[in-house]
Amino acid sequence: MNGCCKTCKIRSVCEVQSEQKVIEVNNCKSAQPVTMNFCAGHCGSSSMYSAASNSMVYNCECCREESSVMRQVELICADGSKVQHYYSKVRSCSCKKSECTTGSSEDRRRR
Repeated sequence: MNGCCKTCKIRSVCEVQSEQKVIEVNNCKSAQPVTMNFCAGHCGSSSMYSAASNSMVYNCECCREESSVMRQVELICADGSKVQHYYSKVRSCSCKKSECTTGSSEDRRRR
């Protein structure tokens, strides 16, 4: 009404989430569910024309682990034997630069 347009810029939200999972490897399972952490959320990306290179310039980021720690869990096998298994437990996440794909095959066919 006053000539100003209100817009919202989407924030990067990349954070640690967790779920309970039974770890299963080679027919051996953890006796109890284990808290498995993972990274999830939205990170920035853009596709912008560059006159200098006469092409599109892509800027992509992925939500990835920033730090993790190794954990150990005992697995019980079908034959009753037990084995130790190591897995990575995510401690923190952040948006990290990633390589972007440069368009679909349909885009290339139109050229």
